[in-house]
This record gives sequence, C-alpha cells and structure tokens, in this order.
Amino acid sequence: MLLFRNVLVQLMLVMAFCAACKQKEATAEAAQETVKTAVVIVQPVQHSLTDFLELNANTVFKRKVVIRTNITGYIIDMHWKVGDRISSGSTFCSIKTKEQDALKSIDQREPSLKQFQQPIRIASSAAGFITSVNYIQGDFVNEGDVLATITEPSSLVLTVNVPYEYHQYVYNGRSCEVKLPDGRKIDASISMSIPVIDSPSQTQQYFIHLPVNLHLPENMNVLVRIPMKQKLNTLCLPLAAIQTNETQTEFWVMKLLNDSLAVRVPVTVGLQNDSLKEVITGVTINDRIITEGGFGLGDSSLVGISK
Repeated sequence: MLLFRNVLVQLMLVMAFCAACKQKEATAEAAQETVKTAVVIVQPVQHSLTDFLELNANTVFKRKVVIRTNITGYIIDMHWKVGDRISSGSTFCSIKTKEQDALKSIDQREPSLKQFQQPIRIASSAAGFITSVNYIQGDFVNEGDVLATITEPSSLVLTVNVPYEYHQYVYNGRSCEVKLPDGRKIDASISMSIPVIDSPSQTQQYFIHLPVNLHLPENMNVLVRIPMKQKLNTLCLPLAAIQTNETQTEFWVMKLLNDSLAVRVPVTVGLQNDSLKEVITGVTINDRIITEGGFGLGDSSLVGISK
C-alpha cells in the first residue's frame, strides 16, 4: 500500500511538471506572436522628375599651335620647358646654321662677315602654355621640324560621343549638366556638332564649351547628363521604400493598413532621381509606406511604428 502511494505521488509530480512546461511554451509562443518589427513610414509626395541621358566625356583643348623651324641648323638660347606660359611674339629659341658655325674659324677681323653670324630668331605665333618640347639646346634640326606645341587655355571643351538614336535630345544649344570627378556640378550647353557619324560605333561627336574661369587638365573623364523626359508633380516615394527582385522586373512596397499590419503591394515605377522614384500605380497620396525596416518583411507582418 505504501509503495502504491509513492508511485501515485511521483506520477502526480510528473503530470504537474509537464503541465507547467506546456504552459511556459504557450506563453512563449504568445509572446513571440506579439513581437513587432520596428519600422519608419512615409507618405508619397508629388514631385517633378527628369530622365537624363548620361554619357562619358573628355576634356580637350581645341586650339593648339606648333612652333616650327624655318631653317636648318643648331638650336641655341632655348630655355623653355613644358608647363611654361609664353606670349605671342616671344622668342622661343634661336638657330645657328652650319654656315654660321663655320664662320667662327674665319678671321674675325673681317667686318663684312659679322652680319652673317647673327642667329635666326624663332618666335611663338600664339599665347598659351607649352605642352610639349621636342628638342633641347644644342640639337640639330631641319627646316620644318616641330620644336614645341603651344596650347591656348581658353579653348578648353568637352568632347562627347552620342549614339545616333538619341539625336533628338542632343543638339546645338541644348543645356546639360557636367559632373566632375571631385563631385562638382557645372551647368553648360552643347556648342557644336561634327556632321560625321563614326561607322563602327554609330556615334556623333559633340563639343561642350566650359566656363572660361574653369581650369581643368586635358584628357579628364567627366559625366555629362542631358535631359530627355520630364514629368511635373508626379507621385514619388523615396528609393529606400521601393523593393525589387534581383532582375528588377518586379517592384513592390510594404503598405501599412493600420498601426500594426504591413502588407505587400505591387507597384509600377517610372522616372527617378538621386533620392526619389516615380510610382505610377499601386499607391495613393494618402497611403503610409514603410521606408525603413521593411526589407525582408513578409506579407501581413506585424510592425511597430518608430517615432
């Protein structure tokens, strides 16, 4: 009889323990169901958006003048180097011919020969800075050789190659935006087009003049943005509020139905800028859309609004 009582007591203890465990699990599940994801919400805004054609461009100096020799001989009195500025009419160097060099061995007491010993002066025909020097003092040059190249700073332009299918958006006088590698943005306009199509790439070259006070090096890569389409007061959302698949063929947002339930809503998108994207269908101006905390949320998720 005593043994039966002990077994009965142990059985009752086990049943009580199991009941307590089940109650704890139920409490944990209930607590888990009430866990809400903290989110930040926004409402759509009406904003004007512009679609840009973005192309790479390069800086180039259009006007370059070469200094040539007009006689054969040896270079003397030449002290210019690359980067120096030179004015129009300044002496670049002097050249002494072989005949003049040979006269050094003749008796200098003959006055009539002195007039033939004066070096030939070579002058610059343009003002600018020297971008190349091909010879140094003492070198022998032939008539017509290029001694140096002078670049005019005011001739700085951008060259951009535009695919012909965009020719209706790119024309002389068309305004554009130039973005430099350091982040600066410059308003400019297309100044000239070359009436020739490059056969392999089917692109046409255009020139964009830059402000005179803008000093940039040649061969710099910049980004040119040319406006194509524009929509005024269209419905927009922040880029962070719009989610998409890996192939960017489907777009959706997480919309708040009440203060705690978020549902997935497919949307159709359009133009965008650096911070906003146009939403054509799927939302209205009064909808509340999750912009932070919505990534990875499933449909009909419980959320809590962060203040």
